[in-house]
Order: sequence, then C-alpha cells, then structure tokens
Amino acid sequence: MGKGRHPGNPPCHTRRRLLALAAAAPVLTAPLLSRAADLIGHGAMVNAVAVSPDGARVLTGSWDYSAILWDLASGSQLASFHEHAAGVTAVAFQPDGKRALTGSRDAAIILWDLESGRPLRRFEGHTGTVAGLAVAPDGRSFASAGWDFAIRVWDPESGAALRVLEGHGANVNAVAYTPDGGRLVSAGYDFQIRVWDAATGREKAVLEGHEGSVNGLALSPDGWLAATASSDETVRLWDLEGGTLLRTLYGHTGFVTSVAVSPDGRTLLSGGGGDRRVRLWDAATGRQLASFRGHEKPVLAVAFTPDGQGALSAGYDAVVRHWDLMSKADADRP
Repeated sequence: MGKGRHPGNPPCHTRRRLLALAAAAPVLTAPLLSRAADLIGHGAMVNAVAVSPDGARVLTGSWDYSAILWDLASGSQLASFHEHAAGVTAVAFQPDGKRALTGSRDAAIILWDLESGRPLRRFEGHTGTVAGLAVAPDGRSFASAGWDFAIRVWDPESGAALRVLEGHGANVNAVAYTPDGGRLVSAGYDFQIRVWDAATGREKAVLEGHEGSVNGLALSPDGWLAATASSDETVRLWDLEGGTLLRTLYGHTGFVTSVAVSPDGRTLLSGGGGDRRVRLWDAATGRQLASFRGHEKPVLAVAFTPDGQGALSAGYDAVVRHWDLMSKADADRP
C-alpha cells in the first residue's frame, strides 16, 4: 500500500465493489427517520456509545465518570459502572457480549463483567486520555487509542501489554480492527489515518487528505473501506487495499466528530459537532440520504444497531437518542 497517495480513479476492485453496493442499495424516494426512544440518565455529556453484538443492549460512557448499560427496547438502565476517576471517553463490547471495556480521561482501561457489574481487570500504560477502544474479532486482544500519541495492544485475559504502536505525531482519537483481525487502522489529531499490521505492529500505510483533526473512524464489514470524520467539516471514504481516497462527503457545516458504517456496508452515519446534526449517506455514491436534528448540543458519537434498522447518537446534551431508520416519519431533506 502506498503512503499518502492522492485520489484518482479508484482501482478496479474498488470500482467493482462500489458498483455492487450501488446496485444493491435500496432506492429511497424520501429519506425517512424518526426518533424511537431516548436513553436518559447521564449527568453530563455522553462521549461514547456501543451496541452489543446481539443488538439488545447499549453501553454509553459519559463525562460524569460513569458508564451505563441500557436495554435498547425499553430504554431502561440495566447497570451502571463507577470505577473511573474521570470522564469515560471510550466503550466497547467483547464479542461474547458478556464483558465490556471502558476507557477514560484518567488514562486507565477497565474490563467489566456486565452481569455482576464487577470490574475484572484494570489496564494502565497510557499517559493521557484513552480516546478509543477496539476489540479484535476473536476477542483475544484489544487496542486503545491514547492522547499520548500511541496505540496500545493488550491481552484482555492476562492484562499484559502486547505492543505499543508509535507513529502518529499527535493525539490518537480512534482505532479499529479489520474484520479478519489482520490490520489495525488509527486516526488522530495529526490529520492522518495509519494502517498497521495487527500481529507485528508494523506500519503499512499512511493515508492523507484531511485538513483537520481526524476525530472518528469506522470500517466496512468486509474490511476494504474506511470512513473518517474530521474537523475539516468532511467525511471521507478510503480504499484500504489501494491506500487511496475514494471520495469526500460534504454536507456538515462544522466539525464532524464521529462516523459509523452500517452492517451491510451500504450506508454511513456521521455526527456533527458544529451543526448538531446526524447525517445518513449512501456509501456507494456519497449522496446524502437524510439529516436529522434531535440534539440541542454537539453530537459526539453515532452507531448503527446490528440489524441496520436503527441508529444511536449521543452528545453534549447528555442524551442518547435511538432512531428508527425504517419508520415512515419524514426527515429533513438533503
């Protein structure tokens, strides 16, 4: 993979993939979104949201030093977690859905037993905020993105630090594993996206094109594409195999904090910090399908439900909103 290549015509394999997505994508005569429920209980802004593998529960992390586990269908709280000494800035489920990780401004990571609510293990090594967490598909390792310019890879069972990935020239905001577990992708304040060999920690590529901090990162289900959200007011879509920028999505009118890819890879969600909007995009064409309001303050995190029929957004207003993507209520038109 090349480093920092400028966008041009996508390679053949990518063009074929985008054409397939476009052909398979549903035709929307009117973009439709409505609010399904609100999850209310945090006392300060909600920085992070994750949906359990079975889609039944949601885990959120807040500036109020807590994480809360919710029942998605009812919106009720199932448990809350209070071991961090500062705001919770990152959350992630283990693949079995029985355990979860939280990262914090206190530079620590905690592994939780969700049934008992007990902390199982504490991971320390970062010297700054843990801004992102990603669990390997097999659950045997996880990665953390730190505001100490580093990505750390950990063994969740032993608590051992397996390796430290250094290369970013500024704080790292997000990290993700490819679905096969072979690569890690990271993004940070240095405007860059970096691709790493997950087994060795060797840097494989640097993707450049953003003109501001890269705040959010998500990968397609097949691991071929990466979507990034930036303070330059754009969402960008990248070909991870070729190391090229495929397209830039314009529509937000302020910094973009977060991005998610649907389970079928056909659509994207992005959260706006400046315009307080959540926007829905067609991944194959880059066309904006819908935008919707609901947050009174900047949106900080977005996620799809595993069935792709729902979305969650969280932000400065301390509320997590659950949106029904299959409803018949009108959304704002692009």
